[in-house]
Amino acid sequence: MDNTNTSPGSSSNVSPTKPQQQSEAYGYPKHEIGFGNSHSVPVPLYSQDIWSGQSDNPAGQFLGSNNLNALSLTRNSNPILDAYAGFQSHEVAEKSGMYSNINWYQSSGILNMGNQCSFGNESMLGSSNIAQMAMTQSGSQNLLDSLLKKDPRVTTKIFEGVYNFLFEVMNDSNGHHLFAKLILSCSDNQLHRIVAMIALNVRLLINTSVSRYGSKSVQRLIKVLEKSPLIDIVIAALSSGFEELMTNRSGSLVILKCLNLNNEKNQKLYETAINHCIPLAQNEKGCIYLNEFITNSKTPYREKLIAAISSKSKFLSQDPSGNFVVQHILGLHNPNFSERICLELRDLYVQLSLQKGGSHVVEKCLNSSGMVHVVTVLLEYEKLCQVARDQYGNYVIQTALKSTKRAKSPLHQMLVSKLLKNPNELMFGFGKKVLGLIHNGIPLE
Repeated sequence: MDNTNTSPGSSSNVSPTKPQQQSEAYGYPKHEIGFGNSHSVPVPLYSQDIWSGQSDNPAGQFLGSNNLNALSLTRNSNPILDAYAGFQSHEVAEKSGMYSNINWYQSSGILNMGNQCSFGNESMLGSSNIAQMAMTQSGSQNLLDSLLKKDPRVTTKIFEGVYNFLFEVMNDSNGHHLFAKLILSCSDNQLHRIVAMIALNVRLLINTSVSRYGSKSVQRLIKVLEKSPLIDIVIAALSSGFEELMTNRSGSLVILKCLNLNNEKNQKLYETAINHCIPLAQNEKGCIYLNEFITNSKTPYREKLIAAISSKSKFLSQDPSGNFVVQHILGLHNPNFSERICLELRDLYVQLSLQKGGSHVVEKCLNSSGMVHVVTVLLEYEKLCQVARDQYGNYVIQTALKSTKRAKSPLHQMLVSKLLKNPNELMFGFGKKVLGLIHNGIPLE
């Protein structure tokens, strides 16, 4: 293809315009973060019956108490949660160091929170005060400094202060730094409580994942839980909002972070991806993030996902966004899938060659192991010169000439002979480019 001449159909490696990175503003508007318009009572992933010993505050949030056992689950709950059913409430209480409100305030005086604030000061005891501190620059830094002391009593106080405002802190420009460090210091029980909160507030988790700072918080939580059975619950929650997450830059990064986990943990995610791949491929942003998902996915689910997309390649190749996904799969140079797509499209090559997006798909096919299928169809088309004169089709013909010559295929000379049978037909429109390529010598690049 002549790189010195550009036209609407000239780039065989075209990719959709990537959406602009999210604003570097200090924070996000409420509607983007999700809290302003979220349901007053988010639909939980699991019913509250599965959490033994729970308590609810007036706002309906899942909260801890001195006898909370977030790990004790009923045997008839979701199978992925059965692993946690053996924990007993007294074991949780011992491990977590949780206190009733009275004990909480009585014990506060022995803990120093750093140079500028102390839990000995009763004005700082309320959980809302700790959360407010976490969402200011100086307060967040003070709390971070306190965590560095690695005193479990300090960690517990900060955890309890943040827990009731978990999603707000995760979404905050200052609070997300504290959340990232806090989960590294949390006990197993505290991590269970965080996951319990997520399981009962899936809508808030999805809203958090599509925000700038919330996405970072969720990614860090995934990293901390990657070797824990708790990750199964987080994956299930994220899978329930897969399509929404995969049409958002921040949300897609959360999903891609999950792909670092082993396949057993990601089975639910891959199954959801296969079920949603076609509508995602048709989305202007989703097609970009789906391509990234394909690139980062692992065997055998990668092959299953590509197979699902390839089976719809005839439809997707004619879609303004879907054609980029088909191009991406052809660009992976997997002979099995390239061959499958080229056979699927054999009745559409001429039609696709005259379309902006479709012409790029045909060019990818010509540069794949399925080249013969395309050229054979082009040679059978009586009005091939019309394709050569088209604003998009001329690039398909140029690519066909180059790929057949590079492969030293006998189809090359057959193609040249057919085009030069009536050379005057190439003297008009974009046909001049094809004629010039033949007369000037076709390069082997």
